Amino acid sequence: MIITPEAVVDAADRIAHVAHRTPVLTSRTVDERLGYHVFFKCENLQRIGAFKFRGAYNAISRLSAAEQTAGVVTHSSGNHAQGVALAARLLGVRAVVVMPEDSPPNKRAATAGYGAEIVTCPALRREEVTADLIAAHGYTLIHPYDNDDIIAGQGTAALELFDEVGPLDYLFVPVGGGGLISGSALAAQVRAPNCRVVGVEPALGDDAGQSWRDGRIHKLDAVPATIADGLRTRAIGQRNLAIMGRYVSDMTTVSEAEIIDALEFIWSRLKIVVEPSAAVPFAALLAGRTAVPAGARVGVLLSGGNVDVAGLSLFARPPAGADEQPATAEQPARPLATKARKPSRILLCAPIEDAALEVLRAAGEVDVIPADDEELLLSRIGDSHALIVGRNQRITADVIKYGYNLRAIGTLDSHLDNIDVSTARALGIEICYAPDSRSVTIAEHTLGRLLALAGRFTDGRLAGKTLGLIGFGLVGRQIAQRAAAFDMRILVNQPRLTPELALASGVEATDLIQLLAASDFISLHVPFTEETDAIIGAAELRHMKPTAVLANMGHTDLVDEAALLQALEAGELAGAALANLPAVVSDPTPASLALRDHPRVHVAPHVSALLDNQLRDSSLDIARQVAAALTARRTSETLELELVPIEQVVPHEHIDMKRVARLVDRLEEDGRLINPPITTYWKGRFIILDGATRYSSLNQLGYPHAIVQVVDKDREGFQLHTWYHAVSAEEAPDAEDTFQQLHTRLAQIDGLILSPTNADDAQIALQRPESLCFFIDRQGGMTLAEAAPGASKLAVMNGIVDTYNAWGRVERTLLTDIDRLVAQFPRLVAVAVFPQFSPEDVFDAAANGDLLPAGLTRFVIPGRILRLNADLERLKRDEPLAEKRAWFNEFLAGKLSRSRLRVYQEPVVLLDE
Repeated sequence: MIITPEAVVDAADRIAHVAHRTPVLTSRTVDERLGYHVFFKCENLQRIGAFKFRGAYNAISRLSAAEQTAGVVTHSSGNHAQGVALAARLLGVRAVVVMPEDSPPNKRAATAGYGAEIVTCPALRREEVTADLIAAHGYTLIHPYDNDDIIAGQGTAALELFDEVGPLDYLFVPVGGGGLISGSALAAQVRAPNCRVVGVEPALGDDAGQSWRDGRIHKLDAVPATIADGLRTRAIGQRNLAIMGRYVSDMTTVSEAEIIDALEFIWSRLKIVVEPSAAVPFAALLAGRTAVPAGARVGVLLSGGNVDVAGLSLFARPPAGADEQPATAEQPARPLATKARKPSRILLCAPIEDAALEVLRAAGEVDVIPADDEELLLSRIGDSHALIVGRNQRITADVIKYGYNLRAIGTLDSHLDNIDVSTARALGIEICYAPDSRSVTIAEHTLGRLLALAGRFTDGRLAGKTLGLIGFGLVGRQIAQRAAAFDMRILVNQPRLTPELALASGVEATDLIQLLAASDFISLHVPFTEETDAIIGAAELRHMKPTAVLANMGHTDLVDEAALLQALEAGELAGAALANLPAVVSDPTPASLALRDHPRVHVAPHVSALLDNQLRDSSLDIARQVAAALTARRTSETLELELVPIEQVVPHEHIDMKRVARLVDRLEEDGRLINPPITTYWKGRFIILDGATRYSSLNQLGYPHAIVQVVDKDREGFQLHTWYHAVSAEEAPDAEDTFQQLHTRLAQIDGLILSPTNADDAQIALQRPESLCFFIDRQGGMTLAEAAPGASKLAVMNGIVDTYNAWGRVERTLLTDIDRLVAQFPRLVAVAVFPQFSPEDVFDAAANGDLLPAGLTRFVIPGRILRLNADLERLKRDEPLAEKRAWFNEFLAGKLSRSRLRVYQEPVVLLDE
């Protein structure tokens, strides 16, 4: 007997408080290429980086108290292992994971980091080893796919997709053991019974398709050697086959080359990072494996994003005919030929060392001009990709805006006072400078202390150990690069990180408590402020392993040294590395003196003594930074918070002034800006994407400046959705007469043309420049709204929205199915369907002072910052912008040192608990 579709709904309720509701991504490029509408469910942004957390938590949370006490065991090559490990940790349950010896190193490390005990074995023996562990210890098996609770949990991803975008015609799902597709098929029965669920698997491991067609399980003789490591199963489960046989419409396969093509497309065009297994269903669409009619609505489940970048040989393609013999570690795939690119142009406005000049010439064409000829600078900067200026040369916002191709600005100054950093960062331009070369010296000094600690107090090894870095500025980055060479796993407590920076640097962002609990070595690299005073105290020390060691080569007051001494005396910590007390400490405490005499403390010279004679060629350093910026993908290191003149901030839609009035009173009372408005920089303006009410309140209160978050519209995960408007009558509607009443009101709008249309023509008509929207009334009739020749489209569109807002009740929706709308809004008269707006069109209109109607747009913004809690009294103070920015930067640095990262459907950063 198979589980019912309703089990998926029950699982969704059970995991709602712990699992992320991941975003749905659309792409005009994909839709135009394929001829139908594709909706990507981004489970790569789920906890542990894959959908597997859903089923694992659902299954373990349903165990009895006795079963949870005994512990759980599973076998997995990676994602299910991580899901079980994290779910077990959250529920306080011991977890043992049997992993094949060839599991990706990144997934093994992550599983261990979540607290699971790992047992490795040959891939063909994992089920046998798991059975032996159950027999010996009484563990409960959490099977990766052949488990009813796992199936129901995995189906919640598809359930969320249907809930967000409505019914689909097709749903394409990757298939390994069958847990995701069987759960997705059940979800489709609940939300979209007419949806055709299609399973896709690698051609090298097509057991699921054979089993589905024959109605019996086919088991492969060996684990398939596919690049899609998450789909390396030999057979699907009995439960999965039963559900697939009843609810799955079709099964198909894709080649290794097609998987890589899809993976490259997703990474390079959709700007999101997924693992090869997640690319498999999209590969079927690109390869045309299933005949999908034009205009269909198609869902694709992107199952995960745990990429073993080092082992992927990025986008290397196998030779022709290699589908039967894919690339392996012993026979690496042939690398993809690099596409030709136009040489970078570097504008150099200052003398520079010969060695640095050679670095720049290797990176592009160098154009040298005098530093004092601003007219020549403005004439050349537009064609340049990088600009390097000398000491005391001022680069203003106006100059930067002329450089529409700039990717990097380098300065030979040791500070950034002469560069408009705010404008540069808003435009996505990297700033390259060498405040000093101390970061390298400090990093090397710190690594030396870690090696000394390993030799004295641990087993002498750094390889395979976990390094926790508290702070990830210049020094932290240098340490991470060097620690990676020792094959260390690197955890970071620093909300400045973005997914791109974490991926490029090989580090994992986590909160402070998780870092302390998981790390073998902990090293502090945060500035000393009021908020970082004793950032490691008695409470934090209790979270550390008794085998761990702590290194603090910075400010002595970052650590409560009395608490550290007590922890060492009690054997709660293996050892510590500290600096000699600097000369400025004239009256050290007894604990500080005793600590430095303790046998389990390694004392080293204070780093200030090492820096006195440190000399580096800063111009060479800057040249290398610029060259790297020109050859590498852009990444963001900051939270992108800016303090800007309020007149530069503009909304993109009309604002409800009643809400502004309410917020004005609350802001005056609270005295804090909790959540900053979110903007993007466009044509000299900060266009508000979310938070226009907050901006308007500050403006009305006379604030000269505003704190805004500035996001790049081209950043991974940035999306613009268009809401539709469900218009309901104040009283129960009386068939078509009610819409006729609304139609009569609308017809009075100057410049509006209303005409009947049908389902076949409406979407096509909506693409015409003069079209504004179309209405679907309660009886299914359709009316097209167009702007008359010469009329202002925005003015007419605003008139439409204002008219039906005044006439009835309006709710936002993504649905167009009348039956479902009527069920949700019993007094529905019609739904207004608007075209998908492009971000550029919205920004252009806002920059020109033309506003969209309120409630039509919804921006999905990665890295949304919440709980800033900035002091409004200081923000309102009459002082120069530079001074206010200095205050804000100091305030922000203190917050970042203790903040913790939380990621939700639109990833957010909480700066306060």
